Amino acid sequence: MFNTFKSKIVISPPDTPVGVMVARGDAEIGFQQVSELLRIKGINYVGALPADVNEITVFSAAVHKNAAQPEAAKALVKYLGAPEAAPIIRKTGMDPG
Repeated sequence: MFNTFKSKIVISPPDTPVGVMVARGDAEIGFQQVSELLRIKGINYVGALPADVNEITVFSAAVHKNAAQPEAAKALVKYLGAPEAAPIIRKTGMDPG
Protein backbone atom coordinates (compact mmCIF):
# COMPACT_ATOMS: atom_id res chain seq x y z
CA MET A 1 0.00 0.00 0.00
CA PHE A 2 2.86 2.40 0.80
CA ASN A 3 4.15 2.12 -2.77
CA THR A 4 0.79 3.41 -3.99
CA PHE A 5 1.34 6.64 -2.05
CA LYS A 6 5.11 6.91 -2.40
CA SER A 7 4.95 8.69 -5.76
CA LYS A 8 2.55 11.28 -4.31
CA ILE A 9 4.62 12.23 -1.24
CA VAL A 10 5.83 15.82 -1.32
CA ILE A 11 8.20 17.17 1.32
CA SER A 12 7.87 20.88 1.92
CA PRO A 13 11.00 23.03 1.71
CA PRO A 14 12.37 24.26 5.07
CA ASP A 15 10.94 27.76 4.55
CA THR A 16 7.44 26.62 3.49
CA PRO A 17 4.83 25.39 6.00
CA VAL A 18 2.96 22.26 4.95
CA GLY A 19 -0.35 24.12 5.17
CA VAL A 20 0.83 26.68 2.63
CA MET A 21 1.65 23.89 0.19
CA VAL A 22 -1.84 22.45 0.65
CA ALA A 23 -3.46 25.89 0.30
CA ARG A 24 -1.78 26.59 -3.02
CA GLY A 25 -2.50 23.10 -4.39
CA ASP A 26 1.02 21.65 -4.23
CA ALA A 27 -0.30 18.84 -1.98
CA GLU A 28 -3.75 17.43 -1.29
CA ILE A 29 -3.21 16.58 2.36
CA GLY A 30 -0.66 17.70 4.92
CA PHE A 31 0.55 16.69 8.36
CA GLN A 32 1.87 19.30 10.78
CA GLN A 33 1.32 20.62 14.29
CA VAL A 34 -2.26 21.85 14.72
CA SER A 35 -1.06 25.31 15.77
CA GLU A 36 0.79 25.63 12.45
CA LEU A 37 -2.19 24.53 10.35
CA LEU A 38 -4.90 26.66 11.98
CA ARG A 39 -3.34 29.94 10.88
CA ILE A 40 -3.22 29.06 7.17
CA LYS A 41 -6.04 30.47 5.03
CA GLY A 42 -7.35 28.25 2.27
CA ILE A 43 -7.22 24.89 4.05
CA ASN A 44 -9.61 22.93 6.24
CA TYR A 45 -8.22 21.45 9.44
CA VAL A 46 -9.95 18.09 9.74
CA GLY A 47 -8.58 16.79 13.03
CA ALA A 48 -5.75 15.20 14.92
CA LEU A 49 -4.16 11.90 13.98
CA PRO A 50 -5.13 8.81 15.99
CA ALA A 51 -3.29 8.59 19.32
CA ASP A 52 -1.24 5.55 18.30
CA VAL A 53 0.48 7.49 15.47
CA ASN A 54 0.26 11.05 16.81
CA GLU A 55 3.51 12.66 17.94
CA ILE A 56 3.24 15.10 20.85
CA THR A 57 5.66 18.01 21.15
CA VAL A 58 6.19 19.20 24.71
CA PHE A 59 7.35 22.78 25.19
CA SER A 60 9.31 23.91 28.22
CA ALA A 61 10.56 27.29 29.39
CA ALA A 62 13.74 28.51 31.01
CA VAL A 63 15.12 31.88 32.06
CA HIS A 64 18.72 32.72 31.32
CA LYS A 65 20.76 33.16 34.50
CA ASN A 66 21.73 36.70 33.37
CA ALA A 67 18.30 37.74 32.07
CA ALA A 68 17.73 41.49 32.27
CA GLN A 69 14.29 41.00 33.84
CA PRO A 70 14.18 37.51 35.35
CA GLU A 71 11.14 38.18 37.53
CA ALA A 72 9.11 39.37 34.53
CA ALA A 73 10.18 36.28 32.59
CA LYS A 74 9.21 34.00 35.48
CA ALA A 75 5.85 35.79 35.74
CA LEU A 76 5.20 35.18 32.04
CA VAL A 77 6.02 31.49 32.36
CA LYS A 78 3.79 31.25 35.42
CA TYR A 79 0.93 32.98 33.55
CA LEU A 80 1.27 30.62 30.58
CA GLY A 81 0.74 27.72 33.00
CA ALA A 82 -2.24 29.35 34.73
CA PRO A 83 -5.84 28.24 34.09
CA GLU A 84 -6.67 31.71 32.71
CA ALA A 85 -4.29 31.18 29.78
CA ALA A 86 -5.69 27.75 28.85
CA PRO A 87 -8.55 28.97 26.58
CA ILE A 88 -6.19 31.15 24.57
CA ILE A 89 -3.65 28.35 24.25
CA ARG A 90 -6.36 25.93 23.11
CA LYS A 91 -7.68 28.46 20.56
CA THR A 92 -4.26 28.45 18.89
CA GLY A 93 -4.30 24.65 18.53
CA MET A 94 -2.14 23.73 21.48
CA ASP A 95 -2.95 21.74 24.61
CA PRO A 96 -2.02 23.50 27.85
CA GLY A 97 -1.70 20.13 29.55
